[in-house]
Amino acid sequence: MSDPSEAPPPPPPMDPAPPPPNRGLGWFFAISGGVLVILTLGCVLAVSGGNREDGTLALVCGSPTLLLGALFLWLGTRRLKR
Repeated sequence: MSDPSEAPPPPPPMDPAPPPPNRGLGWFFAISGGVLVILTLGCVLAVSGGNREDGTLALVCGSPTLLLGALFLWLGTRRLKR
């Protein structure tokens, strides 16, 4: 007979599976970023009217909005990949 003190230890408890990631915030970032980029580019084209000098000025003034839209797109696609 074997000694009860030599019995193998019980297996570690199983943790429940982590909940699936919420993709709603990723879709929000991706869609709002895309809309922001498209609207900003449309506004830059409308303000410039095909004139190169006005286009440069409009692009410089719209660059913070373009960067924000690009950041939202990046965050959204990154969250959706998880």
